[in-house]
Amino acid sequence: MKKLSASIWALCGLWAGAAGAQALPTAVPASQASYYNAQGRLVAHADSADHREEMVFQSPAGGQLRIYYPSGRLRREVAYLDFTQRIKQGPETSYYETGEVKSRCRYQNDVPVEPYVQYYRSGSVRCRTNLKSGFFGNSGVAFTPEGKPLKYDRQTQVKPTLNGGGDQVIVAAVASRVSYPPDALLQQKSGRVFATFLVDDAGFVRNVRILKSPSPLFNATVLDAVRALGRFEPGKMLGEPVDIFFTIPVSFKLQ
Repeated sequence: MKKLSASIWALCGLWAGAAGAQALPTAVPASQASYYNAQGRLVAHADSADHREEMVFQSPAGGQLRIYYPSGRLRREVAYLDFTQRIKQGPETSYYETGEVKSRCRYQNDVPVEPYVQYYRSGSVRCRTNLKSGFFGNSGVAFTPEGKPLKYDRQTQVKPTLNGGGDQVIVAAVASRVSYPPDALLQQKSGRVFATFLVDDAGFVRNVRILKSPSPLFNATVLDAVRALGRFEPGKMLGEPVDIFFTIPVSFKLQ
């Protein structure tokens, strides 16, 4: 017998990714475009797409992932060492549709090595989140547009929702998609997997990572479950959509 359970924390500042890169082709082109619908699902043609994402190859395995607004303007760009393995190496920057920097972070071998900083259009810091230690070391600060420390409450910040529901709906959606790996059952493995992900300012799931796991055998099913969540209603700070991080522990128990 097996039992699965999950619970959740979220963080954007203090609330305590991504559309999947496609497999590398045999002959590496200069770039490769993919198209996604309004729910973040891969579609075959631009005519049925909400937006496009483009891999620009700077080596046989990696380069820049560029994500665009439906208008065609650049929305986010991420440096990858390896697209297939989803290993980030370098800066990740998002932009307002009018071109100003909206957020910035830097990764080394897929680990964030700088705080995740979000900005107002003016260039002043909106919030700064420390991701270096995952959930266990998360800390963040936020500011008003004038630079004053921002007190967190339901009026200043609203968490993302999924299909109209909050944490319980998100937990149930993840748990329903997780299966106990057969090899883990054979080896009598159990324990909790901690995964983190970003719900970006448009509601798409990105930056899905495993923070801690009792066995690599569990990781794939948890990652796949989170990536399959679909599009959220994005979180907001002072009424404006922002990026918000979640950390989910998923329990695998043998009975």
